[in-house]
Amino acid sequence: MPDDAVARISQAVGDLLRLSASERVHAARQAATGISLTRTELRFLGVVDELGPKPVTEVGAVLHLSQPTASRTLRALEDAGFVQRGVDQRDGRVARYEITPAGRQVRRRFEAYMASQLDVALADMPADRREELAQLLEELVARAYAGDRVS
Repeated sequence: MPDDAVARISQAVGDLLRLSASERVHAARQAATGISLTRTELRFLGVVDELGPKPVTEVGAVLHLSQPTASRTLRALEDAGFVQRGVDQRDGRVARYEITPAGRQVRRRFEAYMASQLDVALADMPADRREELAQLLEELVARAYAGDRVS
């Protein structure tokens, strides 16, 4: 049975996830940034930006989405000019998607706004506590990834 600290951490992480997934919060961020992309579209931009050109099946797999959903999302992002489709050099039948400069700019602008919201939330926290929190969260993520690989 988890101790009290583990239960509190689990509750806090769950609360943060629910808050970040909130339609109301996302709609407010869209309004503030003027960016009308869905959370899914923003996640796709992130994957394509971070991993480089990938086939639709790989992008969908990273996000745990079906190939049809991934295809529709990438097509919408392509139509908006945020990703571009290219040909795989090893297999000309396979399309690879990569982020465009416009897509990267939109992603950065949205992330900058989210960071500014977090900065406001942490404004009254002393700098050393902010640094400690950052280190602890990085460690938690690393341990969670390591535990995921063991299972």
